[in-house]
Amino acid sequence: MKNFTELIVYGLLAFALSIFIIPLMTVIAEKCKLVDIPNARKVHQKAIPLIGGLAIGVIVALLGGLTSMKDVKEILPIIITSYVMLLVGTLDDKTDIKAIYKLGIQICVSIIIASSGVRITSLYGLFGIYEINVYAQYIITVLVIAAAVNAFNLIDGIDGLAGSVAGIGFILLLAITIIGGNYGLMKMIMLFIGGIAAFLRYNFSKKNKVFLGNSGSLFLGYFLVSIGIYIMKFDHVASGFPYGLFFLFFVFTIPMIDSMRVYADRVLRGRSPFKADKSHIHHYLLQLGISHKKITVLFVVMNIFIFALQLTFLENFSMYTCLISLIAFIVIFKCIKILNFFIIWKTKVKELENKTQ
Repeated sequence: MKNFTELIVYGLLAFALSIFIIPLMTVIAEKCKLVDIPNARKVHQKAIPLIGGLAIGVIVALLGGLTSMKDVKEILPIIITSYVMLLVGTLDDKTDIKAIYKLGIQICVSIIIASSGVRITSLYGLFGIYEINVYAQYIITVLVIAAAVNAFNLIDGIDGLAGSVAGIGFILLLAITIIGGNYGLMKMIMLFIGGIAAFLRYNFSKKNKVFLGNSGSLFLGYFLVSIGIYIMKFDHVASGFPYGLFFLFFVFTIPMIDSMRVYADRVLRGRSPFKADKSHIHHYLLQLGISHKKITVLFVVMNIFIFALQLTFLENFSMYTCLISLIAFIVIFKCIKILNFFIIWKTKVKELENKTQ
């Protein structure tokens, strides 16, 4: 009971300090021009500070000192490289780093993590493969981290979406660490949860709005995928249930499928896969007139629905797990596009009626 009280105190402290520090960082961001300038692709009308991720990172670093280094020694490489990604994201927010350079940095950082022992060592029957050799472990780990980080970065297009997905991911991670009894990691996770909750408070605000920024999406996305791979190391040891794989599928299934669809669509249209546009699933939902908050809720519900299908119809993770996720996403996306087409058609019919009157 004492431990759980301490965890709650950690979360509340992170929340309170974040609420206090974000307005201060907002002033600094405006002076340093660390802001998101409106353009044709943006939905906001004025410059918004890009300090959400920085604020979370600062709070976790400051309060993380209350946690014994012995408690987080095993994940120290993940923590250090996560802050490297936070720095890269901040520079990107400020100077707009070329996508190819960011990808190169992500690959380098992923190689460092894989070298530290945080690697995918099994495919759990995916494509009929279980244990894989060391070279394949490095290649798959680097590909998964880079793909997941970029997919998470791409969902940060509307208020609350990336922050909410990250928050739910950390709550699930907290439950997994409670089952595993890793108290040191629990305390760090509570700092993230408190910081994200405070960020969402400002992100949904109309007067004092701040954005997560590439710094935040790269920082949180990288930490989540890396810690998920770290947890996979303990899968099947005690309970026989693949908690790490469960966590990765829950957090990254929809972002990764949607990003692959967007990349493929851009290439087929003869455009660069890294050229930003409004073809993500949340953009189609915006076109339906749905608010940012409702889209965030819908996105989370879709995540839960797809994974519920996986758990209901499949006893073990296999290639069919990916297939059922893909089919479910395609069905949902096609329904959204049909609704979009119907609304556009209805709007055009009304415009023609008004012209003829």
